[in-house]
Amino acid sequence: MKKSLLFILLVIGSVYIISCSDPITGDVGSFPPNTYLSLFPDSIISPGSTLRKISWWGDSPQGFIAGYYFSFDSTTPVSQWSFTTKSDSTFLLQMNGNDTTFRFYVAAVDDKGLIDPTPASNLYPTLNSVPTMDFLAGTEIPDTVYPVTTFKWAATDPDGNATLRYFYWSLNDTNNFKIINGSVTTMTLTKDSGLVLNAPNALYMKVQDNAGAYSKIVRMPKDTTKFFYVQKVNSKILIVKDQPLAEMNTAADFFYNAMDTIKYDTLDIRSGNGKFIPKIINPMFIETLKLYDIVIWSASRGNISSDNANFDLAQRSLPFFTQAGKKLFFTTGFPNTETAQQGTLINFAPIDSVAACTIAFLSNVSVVNVDPSYPVISTSTLVQRTRGLKISNAVVLYRLPNTVACSDSSGGPIIAIKNTDSNPNIVFMGMPVYFLNGNPVNSKALMRKIIINEFGYQ
Repeated sequence: MKKSLLFILLVIGSVYIISCSDPITGDVGSFPPNTYLSLFPDSIISPGSTLRKISWWGDSPQGFIAGYYFSFDSTTPVSQWSFTTKSDSTFLLQMNGNDTTFRFYVAAVDDKGLIDPTPASNLYPTLNSVPTMDFLAGTEIPDTVYPVTTFKWAATDPDGNATLRYFYWSLNDTNNFKIINGSVTTMTLTKDSGLVLNAPNALYMKVQDNAGAYSKIVRMPKDTTKFFYVQKVNSKILIVKDQPLAEMNTAADFFYNAMDTIKYDTLDIRSGNGKFIPKIINPMFIETLKLYDIVIWSASRGNISSDNANFDLAQRSLPFFTQAGKKLFFTTGFPNTETAQQGTLINFAPIDSVAACTIAFLSNVSVVNVDPSYPVISTSTLVQRTRGLKISNAVVLYRLPNTVACSDSSGGPIIAIKNTDSNPNIVFMGMPVYFLNGNPVNSKALMRKIIINEFGYQ
C-alpha cells in the first residue's frame, strides 16, 4: 500500500515539473537537417592512400533526407556542390605534392529543399604512392633489328591510373630523358629517334604521377648485360629467309649467285625458332619491311609441317607492304594439308585458291615459260608435293609441263604469276625458286627479269 502511494506521488510530481517547462513551439518542418560523418570532426586520421572511402548520414526533424551535397571546396555555395542520394562514396584525391591534407564537406538536404547550414567536415591527410611500370612480357626486342623498334608497356599507380602523368624515355643512357603523355602505352623508334646504327642499343623508361613521384627506371633488354643491335639498311632489297634450316645454305648459295651484281640485306625468320622476328608485327615488322622497296620472301618446299612458310606472319604484314606501293616476290611450297581455300594461306597475292591435286615428286623437269620474256628454268633437285595455283585475275608466267600429274585441258599446273601485265608489284611462285636452279645462268636471268625489268630496281 505504501509502495503504490509512493508511485502515484512520483507520477503527479513529474506531470507538474513537465507542465512548468517551456513548450516546443513553431513548425517542426521548418528546421533544417543535421549531417554527420562516420568520423568525428577533426578527429585524428593517419595519412593514407589518395583513394578514400568516406561515409556519412543525415537526420531531419521531419524524418526524410532527400540527399546530400558534398565538396572539397567550401568557398562555393553549397547548392553548387556535387549531389548524391548515397551515404558513402570512394574518392580519388588528386595530389600536388608527396603529401596533402584534404578537407571534406557534406550537407544533408531534406524533401522540402532545406540544406544543413553547418555541413559536417573533416580532414583527410594523404601520402602519395609511387607508380610502377614495366615492358609487356612477350614484346621483347630481338637481339638484332633493322632501325625500327616498337615498345609496349603497362604502368599502374596505387592511387589510381588516372594519376599517371608522363612517361620518360632515353636511348643508351639515363641522362637525356624525353617526355611523352601518360596515356601512351606504345612507342616506335627509328634512326631519327636516336637509334645508333651498326651498334648495340638499350632503352630506358620511367613514369611520373601527378604528384611528381617517379617509378624505378626499367630497361629493354631487362638483362643489363645485353643490348639489341641495330643493323643499318644497306640496300633497297630485303630477302626474308623463311626456309627450313637444312635448306638455308642451298637458298643462300642460290641468291648469292643469281643476284651477284644486286645488293641485298637479309632477315632470318627461321633460325632460333624465329627469334629474329619482331614480337610486335604492327607496326614494327611491317615498318621494317617498308624500309625496303623490294622484298623477296623465300620460303620452303612445304612437304612437312615444320617446313611450312610463315603464312600467318605474311598475311599480317605483306598486304600493308604492297599497299604502300612496295614490290614483292614471294616463292614457296605449300603445306601438306590439301586445302583449296586460298584465304587460309594467302591474302597478299591475286590467287583464288590452291589446287587440291598434289604432284608427289618432280625431278629433272623444265618449267614452261608462258611469258616468253622469262627464261626457261628447271628443277635442280627432287621437289616434293607441288600444287598448282588457281587464278582468275592475274598473268601466268610459268606452268609445269602438261605431262606431269594434275594437268588438265588448259595445260600443266600454274606455278608462277604476276598481278598485272605491266608494272607489276607482286610476283608469286608456288615452288621454292632455289630448287629451280638447273641452269644457273637462267636463274640469274630470272632474278634480273623480276628485280630489274618488272620491279624497276636501279
